[in-house]
Amino acid sequence: MRLCHRLSYKSTENRFLILPLLVRFPSNTASSTRLLSTHLPYQMLGDSLNSSDCRVVYVARNPKDTVVSLWHFENLISLEDREPRPLEDVVPKFCAGTVIYGPYYEHVLGYHTESLERPEKFFFVAYEELKSDPKTHVKRLAEFLGCPFEGGDDMDEQVEEVVRSCSVENLKKQEVNNSTDVPSWGMMPYKSYFRKGQVGDHANHLTKDMIDRIDAITKVKFHGVNLALGRKLNFSIDIVAS
Repeated sequence: MRLCHRLSYKSTENRFLILPLLVRFPSNTASSTRLLSTHLPYQMLGDSLNSSDCRVVYVARNPKDTVVSLWHFENLISLEDREPRPLEDVVPKFCAGTVIYGPYYEHVLGYHTESLERPEKFFFVAYEELKSDPKTHVKRLAEFLGCPFEGGDDMDEQVEEVVRSCSVENLKKQEVNNSTDVPSWGMMPYKSYFRKGQVGDHANHLTKDMIDRIDAITKVKFHGVNLALGRKLNFSIDIVAS
């Protein structure tokens, strides 16, 4: 019988949920390893992260796709209490850094800087890279977490199983992720946390002026920083604490 790699999460309870702040995932092993998920910036978590042996996985996304995702997400919160917020109101706030979880560019740069200085503790990857070459980055992630894929006839099959299990398409099919139940830690039903997950969807929503404005700020904020996110870049962090 082929054994699944440890990155294949087989629990059916709260599977692969994206949590808004800092919440512990249920563990499917008897070990003391814990998986936490948060959107908080390094500027707020730095002291806690630095005083522990945890490892951090940071996923960055293109700012234009991020603002569109943020817009949809915010309009799902307490929508019955107000009219939907137009995108024209959200873009200026995003550019000014006055949005939930703070300034986008400082958020990305905080973790990116740490990943350069301490690559053994901080794993930085672009969402677009994960989408374009998931197998390569899943193997990199496994190495970083200390559970590399072992060579063998079924290694490629193990990698493909992790990629398939973690794909947006598969996650959207999970019963829990189609539930209208509202979790105790959130304000929206589980099904609200999965939309499209597409790269470049901002082109269907942002005007040319909006795109030009965000591109101009991105050029200034990331000047001299080798992020390889010019056309690439929601951010989230997964923290593995042992």
